[in-house]
Amino acid sequence: MDAAGARFRPARPEEAELLGEMTIAGVSYWGHDVNFPENVESLRQNHLPTPEYIEESPVFVLEEDGNVVGFYGLRRHDDFVDLVYMFLETDRIGHGYGRRLWDHAVSQAAPLSDKMRILSDPGATRFYAAMGASKERELDAGNGFRLTLFWYDLPPAAE
Repeated sequence: MDAAGARFRPARPEEAELLGEMTIAGVSYWGHDVNFPENVESLRQNHLPTPEYIEESPVFVLEEDGNVVGFYGLRRHDDFVDLVYMFLETDRIGHGYGRRLWDHAVSQAAPLSDKMRILSDPGATRFYAAMGASKERELDAGNGFRLTLFWYDLPPAAE
């Protein structure tokens, strides 16, 4: 398994359910479905990608052999860009796919702002730190579940 053969394309609104399933599988990979079921249910009910979000925001999928193996989604604010989603099929974790997603997300975010905000799941904090994001603080997301707030200085957009 090698991320080099995977390709990016814009997500399609009709893929919202698939991307939502990938999101739930990703948080379950870290055991949150067992340890924080209320938070996972809130995510499922209120915070999964919707067709409208996909139509209105930069959302890209990473495809390999015709199958979606990862995706990310951004949201532009006045002063920064949010990395709202970044998830992989769990069997792709640790094989370079996350780095591919990150690099593509940075390339898409850079023309929009000079900084990116990331609210990281506890399982992904080492990844974002390794990518060069700076930890600001931890936030209580309820029921003892903590997210880490990171900021990443985006490179100047290529002209």
